[in-house]
Amino acid sequence: MQRKCSSSSSFYRSERPGGVITLLTDFGLADAYVGVMKGVIAGINREASVIDLCHEVAPQNVHQAAFLLASSYVYFPGGAIHLAVVDPTVGGKRRAICVAAGDFFFVGPDNGILSIACSRAGIKEIRSLDNEAYFLKDRSKTFHGRDIFAPVAAHLSRGVPLAELGRKLRSMKHVTLPEPAIEPRRGIRGRIVYRDRFGNLISNIDRGSVAAAFAGIDEGRLVIRVGEACIKGLGESYSAVAPGLAVAFFGSYNFLEVGIRDGNAAEILKAGEGAEVRVEATGDSREERIGKRGSHGRS
Repeated sequence: MQRKCSSSSSFYRSERPGGVITLLTDFGLADAYVGVMKGVIAGINREASVIDLCHEVAPQNVHQAAFLLASSYVYFPGGAIHLAVVDPTVGGKRRAICVAAGDFFFVGPDNGILSIACSRAGIKEIRSLDNEAYFLKDRSKTFHGRDIFAPVAAHLSRGVPLAELGRKLRSMKHVTLPEPAIEPRRGIRGRIVYRDRFGNLISNIDRGSVAAAFAGIDEGRLVIRVGEACIKGLGESYSAVAPGLAVAFFGSYNFLEVGIRDGNAAEILKAGEGAEVRVEATGDSREERIGKRGSHGRS
């Protein structure tokens, strides 16, 4: 899957960190972790604008966090500092890094969480976070979000140069999303890479792959198979079908997405992250009723 997100899509371009800091974690909101990180940032730069991107990443799911960051970073103004912490090996040998990529700055553990977004934006410089002058004085082994990453992001937002943070690195750890496979005479085989809170299933199949595999074939003749569903034809949104029907369309992440109008596709179709998705062609354009239950609300 090769989908470039141009950093020129940001609201304005910037070569220097600005006052916007986004937070992406698996901390949830039941504990004080997120609030404490915000407190640390405010103690260093009270003028920083801190935006919660997401704190409900599945625990320790680096790939899910990398997908969300890569799908979201470009919608913030140039100079935004994206702070991402899903850190299963905190306190171990993994490095802490800051990356200048495109018009943005990324701070977090070097475990791949930043890699997809940074690669799409265009990596300019990678720095190891070595300079303890920009950390909290008393540090734990288990909460680097509070003690290292939050203060570094806050200092960046005040104009501290990247070169002050630590030594320059030549590389960073990368993770990748699975690529869809185009199979002659059988269509496209992909995977569900994200399930949102409404139960919608987002795949790794982008519009370009579908256009290449089914050139000249009407979208109404496509068949999408996932879990217990066989969906006939592509729609444009949830409203393309009646309540209780499954629908497939290219959603806000620009990937093929499967949902059920007024229902939870993940539960009803018994599918989640990692489930196989197939796109084939047929002459049958009927829709299949899956069952009406659950709640659904993202548009």
